Amino acid sequence: MNKYNIKTENQIYELIKKENLTFDDISKKLNINYDDLKEYINKSSKKYKKSLVKKIRKARREYFNDAKIKIENAVIKKALGYYSKDIIREIKTDKEGKESKTKKIVYKYNPPSERAVIVFFEILKNRKNKRLEREELKRKVQEDENRINIRVGFDN
Repeated sequence: MNKYNIKTENQIYELIKKENLTFDDISKKLNINYDDLKEYINKSSKKYKKSLVKKIRKARREYFNDAKIKIENAVIKKALGYYSKDIIREIKTDKEGKESKTKKIVYKYNPPSERAVIVFFEILKNRKNKRLEREELKRKVQEDENRINIRVGFDN
């Protein structure tokens, strides 16, 4: 761990992006001492203009964006209703004592969930509120840039 290594940096990035692991978990997966890993991150952030730190932040953002999308898709699926496939395995014994295994596939309809519909509309409402807040902030910044301060009066 004494030398900066692009391969190690990419491994850290992928572990955080896929599993959102802590540095302790990363050190165990890569068979690195935890203190060495922290020292490596600190040294690389000074020596290489914080490229590893930026990659770690980017990996965490990507992980949470992916999780957010998966959650939203699950809520939409639950709100609309869906079919699921259940596999039923049965073991039957006949009169002679022979066992026969059967596999039955059953398609089951899961009706829409009222709670999921409510959550979905809350998500849409929050998105709209965030968009409106961004637009309001842009408008205020634009007004501040266009404002002219004129002071009339006498200074003593």
